Amino acid sequence: MFALVLLAAGFYSPDLGAVPLGRGGTGATGTGDLSSVIYNPAGLLELHGLRVQFDASLSSQSIDFTRAGRCGPLQCATVSDSYGAFPNTISGVSWELRPGLVLAASVNGPPSVGKENFPDPRAVRSVLTEAPQRYSLISSDNVIIYSGLSAAWRALPWLDVGATLQLRYFRTHQLQSIFSVGSIGGDLPDFDAVVDAQASEPLRLTGGLGIVVRPAEGFSIGLSARPGEPVHATGTLDVTLPPFAAAAGASTTGRAALVDLALPPQARLGARYQRGPALFELDGTWENWGTLGSFTVTPVDIVLHQSGTTQKVPPISIPKRWHAAFSVRGGGEYTPLQWLTVRAGALFETSAIPDETLQIDFVNLQRAAATLGATARWHGLAATVGFAHFFPTSRTVTTSQVKRTDPYDAPPFIIGNGAYAASLDVLAFQLAATL
Repeated sequence: MFALVLLAAGFYSPDLGAVPLGRGGTGATGTGDLSSVIYNPAGLLELHGLRVQFDASLSSQSIDFTRAGRCGPLQCATVSDSYGAFPNTISGVSWELRPGLVLAASVNGPPSVGKENFPDPRAVRSVLTEAPQRYSLISSDNVIIYSGLSAAWRALPWLDVGATLQLRYFRTHQLQSIFSVGSIGGDLPDFDAVVDAQASEPLRLTGGLGIVVRPAEGFSIGLSARPGEPVHATGTLDVTLPPFAAAAGASTTGRAALVDLALPPQARLGARYQRGPALFELDGTWENWGTLGSFTVTPVDIVLHQSGTTQKVPPISIPKRWHAAFSVRGGGEYTPLQWLTVRAGALFETSAIPDETLQIDFVNLQRAAATLGATARWHGLAATVGFAHFFPTSRTVTTSQVKRTDPYDAPPFIIGNGAYAASLDVLAFQLAATL
């Protein structure tokens, strides 16, 4: 009866850290700031003394969807995400205990946009035309926080190793519509119910490893990896039945539910060349979203009561069939003055989602971005800004296999066909002090 659309693929969209963001999202050999915790913990050896960093970013995402076909006798309206800018951070402190040994404590979110708002069918004049996306998503509010410790050690003059251990907190809150009657098909808003799903997983241990190798003067190669992360969340499912069903005496009892999914393993490989005031890096990334075959929602003793009958809601598996995504990133920096460094870069990412399972919960399209950044220093203080513009992309889907969730045996209703468009801008600002 119930569906839950988690914004899993929203992770790893805009990269964190004002420094790497300015040079094309590169950092597999180290970023020069605390975001090395994410990119490659061995790169923390670039940090000296006692360093305190506050880094905040804002990601402004645009998503538009025009559902294929007509909404009754009229054309479906184009719907847009109205949330606005999503905040994030990678902040903390690092301490160089001695040359060749650095410890760090940090807190960050995943590189993601965790909130979306689309038209709510309970608040528009014409549900049929103005909220055609309602069976896919009405709104999402996802919070994931990583906090933990990292260490980097110079094992050999040419080899640095690093590791990160973090505790992850996970919470999601989703709204979407479902169809509450059987036997009939079509798009009939009077028969819609609204599902309010919330789930959380307090703490789970995760982490990552990395190495940096320096085979020649000025040249370094970095490799890092993070394992896949299971999510086993507990929460609630609340259903607002349509007026006709409530008037007929229909009701639900029970509200507990379990949510299971998997976040992908990741790997980064990069090479850097640095000579004098100039630096250039080229990276490749891999995120295996193929591990996310489906989301599973298991209601715990949730029962639908209608017309003197009862029906226990069974577990629901929501197929995704995503695949691995790759990106190529290139960028560099130049220090023309002792107190000033400027950066620029670009990146290209493939999509993790095929047409058959694309929805507005995450419009992951193939895309490219251009980036700029700069750092100004004064004594032990540094102020950094980074900016990335992901150029607008679009995709028209005609082969969707995404079906509306129907509690009874009703004719399948495809909800994923249509025109998708997305763009993204990320602005990051960092203040750091080195003692």
